[in-house]
Amino acid sequence: MLFVRYGGEEFVLALKGCSLSEGVAYANQLRKAIEAEPLITTEGVISVTFSSGVAEAVNETNETLYQLLNKADKALYAAKREGRNQVQVYGG
Repeated sequence: MLFVRYGGEEFVLALKGCSLSEGVAYANQLRKAIEAEPLITTEGVISVTFSSGVAEAVNETNETLYQLLNKADKALYAAKREGRNQVQVYGG
């Protein structure tokens, strides 16, 4: 597993040997865990949500890392457009 900050409030989680459905399930587990733990500050409680875009690398193609990240980014923005706090899969 690899976890890195990609930019701004965006992070990349790379899961080797994971199917697309397993990736979606893992992203939903993260989303639910984050939503269940609001931030407690001196000014009050801050609700936190998690929007995720999931894309799968296909071994048979010569897809670059940039292309894969672009797919995940498109899925992420679909999740944001659809109301946030959800997981979307890149559909091509």
